[in-house]
Amino acid sequence: MNRRDLLAAVCSGAAFPRTTFAQAARKLPVVVYVFGSMQSSKMTGPNPTDPHTRAVVHRLRDLGWEDGRSFVLERHGAQDDRARAQAVYADAVARKVDLILAVGSTGSTVTAVDAASATRTIPIVFAGSADPAALGLVASLARPGGNATGVTVGVGLDMGGKRLELIKEIAPRVKRVAYLNPKMASDEYIRELAARLGLTLVHAHVESRDQYDAAFALMAREKVDAILTGATSMHYAAGSRIAAFAAERKLPAASPFPDLVEAGVLFSYGIDFLDLNRRAAEYVDKILRGAKPADLPVEQPRKFELVLNLKTAKAFGLTIPQTVLLRADRVIE
Repeated sequence: MNRRDLLAAVCSGAAFPRTTFAQAARKLPVVVYVFGSMQSSKMTGPNPTDPHTRAVVHRLRDLGWEDGRSFVLERHGAQDDRARAQAVYADAVARKVDLILAVGSTGSTVTAVDAASATRTIPIVFAGSADPAALGLVASLARPGGNATGVTVGVGLDMGGKRLELIKEIAPRVKRVAYLNPKMASDEYIRELAARLGLTLVHAHVESRDQYDAAFALMAREKVDAILTGATSMHYAAGSRIAAFAAERKLPAASPFPDLVEAGVLFSYGIDFLDLNRRAAEYVDKILRGAKPADLPVEQPRKFELVLNLKTAKAFGLTIPQTVLLRADRVIE
């Protein structure tokens, strides 16, 4: 090809594949996804092993967002390490990414707050924040007003109470219940409810991952009959440890997380977190298509589920009442 022919070919686009020019011209939007309690290794690929990440990825795919083709989804498991999450956000802000997705049961309260501290311009979608208005993430649920919006888990103090009532209904002989949770405002409410149910509440406060052994030792000394766990990302991440301790002591344990029931905990009751994550993905879709977080009202949970592990019940010598079985959304046998 002589010089004249080469110039003509370049001008016409014939010398190089047209897709090369199209790909170079098109910059894919970048979403930085931080899961407060998760390991990054469980968040990778088109079908992540973590079910919550999988719910996000699959819902985005359904909405037309395929990682690496129509957008880039950078996935980071913070493993309950606040400094790790903060470093990710600082890098995201420096690179001026298109959106930050902060997810992870109640633990995303921390990651979402840190995201909002890092930027007031990059859109933020949160899923799991217990009280986004009180935390300053939004002006109000109906009118967020800033750069953050999403799905809250804030449904009042009653969820822990429902789990405590179910413990009493399933195992009526229980007298002493360990409340495994960081020290929270809900402590007094749970204590008062326990007293009305004829139960003694033993607080086993866990503020960090290295305090579980001490909490388990306290439960053993206090000779508790059951375990009530709160809705924190630490308990989700430590699910196998909690299930193993409960199995060793044959303690009926109640959790907000169905995943822990699959690990051997007796039952879970609470928000359908997979649905929560799918809805967070829908916010991502809307914002990437031009919507402003300030105009998208924060939504509350819509779905709740009761999951029972009959195998665990049998091992503990418990018979689940028919009234509870009929209310169950899922039963593991």
